[in-house]
Amino acid sequence: MSYYDDIEFDYDRFWTGRQYEHKSELLALHKLVGNYKSKVAVDIGGGFGRLTKWLVAHSQKVYLVEPSAKMRQAAKQYLVKYPKVAVQAGSAEDTNLPSRCADLVIMVRVLHHLPEAAAALEEARRILKPQGQLVLEFANSLHMLARVRSWLTGRPIIMSPVERRGVENIAAGTIPFVNHHPVAIQKLLKRQGFKVLQILSVSNLRSPLFKKIVPISVLLVLESIFQSLFSSFYFGPSIWVLARRVDKV
Repeated sequence: MSYYDDIEFDYDRFWTGRQYEHKSELLALHKLVGNYKSKVAVDIGGGFGRLTKWLVAHSQKVYLVEPSAKMRQAAKQYLVKYPKVAVQAGSAEDTNLPSRCADLVIMVRVLHHLPEAAAALEEARRILKPQGQLVLEFANSLHMLARVRSWLTGRPIIMSPVERRGVENIAAGTIPFVNHHPVAIQKLLKRQGFKVLQILSVSNLRSPLFKKIVPISVLLVLESIFQSLFSSFYFGPSIWVLARRVDKV
């Protein structure tokens, strides 16, 4: 993804003021696979290693796969104290890893770059061992704010698999973005040979106003409650899925 290599794009700046979002995602990871110990874990599109560090405590070996040379260099610096992590070039569609090498794969903040998710899910399944687990995150086209806008404007929400949000200005620190319909993603997971085990609604209180007036400790207590409570109706802007690779006997 060449925009991450653009000299104008500053991913550290992107995360400034997003501690709530970061810690909400750590909460989600812990809920989905906190008790799962893997021999080999893979963080696809892991960027500078923000979530890879969490995997270190839960895995004997961790691969961070990242297409951006700039991000890979940042990851090597960020994870320099963790020799069990290997940073390598690769993409969601082609990780350059052997088949059936991983017990756990996470793919977070990746599908919002991919209007077509099938190839990425096929690759995740390929590198997973039988019964291996996938943690998949995607931007949700059916989130509550979108529904409120629909009610206010009278315009129905388009139930297409993907909502395109266009290519934005790299110099301003933004990137191409698409939302995915949660039902469409679940159907695709099933077609690609996965069984959905659990769903979470994440970053449910992602609001500049809430983050300004409510202490982050309070936000995170509420977030922890809402992640499961709001999952059945896809409330939040980010949906997390735990799925298992299934194989015919």
